[in-house]
Order: sequence, then C-alpha cells, then structure tokens
Amino acid sequence: MFTETYIEMVINNPDIQSLCKYNKGDWFWNGEKPYLYCKSGLGSSNPHDYKWLPTLEDLFGMIGDYRKQIDKPFLSILVMKKYKYKSMHELLLAIVMEILYNKSWNPKTKEWEESNGS
Repeated sequence: MFTETYIEMVINNPDIQSLCKYNKGDWFWNGEKPYLYCKSGLGSSNPHDYKWLPTLEDLFGMIGDYRKQIDKPFLSILVMKKYKYKSMHELLLAIVMEILYNKSWNPKTKEWEESNGS
C-alpha cells in the first residue's frame, strides 16, 4: 500500500505531519512497518510516537477546493509527474506539497525543497 519512497516523503515532513488528527483508521509508521490506528489504538504505544501515513483520501482532502481547478494544465502536470513517482500516494503527495507549500521532492537528497516552478 505504501511504498518505501512514500514513507520517506512523509515521515520527516513537518508540513504533512502537522495535519494529522490521530483519528481511528489512520495509518502510522513505527520505524519498521505501517500500523492501522483502530479502537484498541496502536498496541501499548502512544500514536503520537509514530509518523502519520496519509491515505489517498487524506491527500485528496488536503487539496480541498483546489480539486475544482483541475484543468488541462493540471492534467499535464499529472502526466509529467507520473513518470517520476512509483505510486499514486507519491504522486498525490507531490501535488499536495506543490499546491499548498510550493515544495518539490528531491529523490537524491530525500528532502522537500522550495519548488522552482518547473
């Protein structure tokens, strides 16, 4: 469900981590594998000790009203970015970060950087 790259893209991303509401049904990373936060919680651990892994639904929710602005240029961005990312999670997170925070993922440094608009 979550690629290694996607996990790298979100676990040290303060912009995204600050949006977590710790809802039942959220996914979290414990440093080894993803865990689903359910009624019994994440075992004996505090969910705040884990890193949030937003689902596609979470990512689409972050875009919110921007979804209404999807047009041909936006679709072109999707097509171009498709070849850079291995999963829909990675692609949609890149779009969220570009739209909301003007940042792009650098796969070499494994960090988010200010976007240069390309």
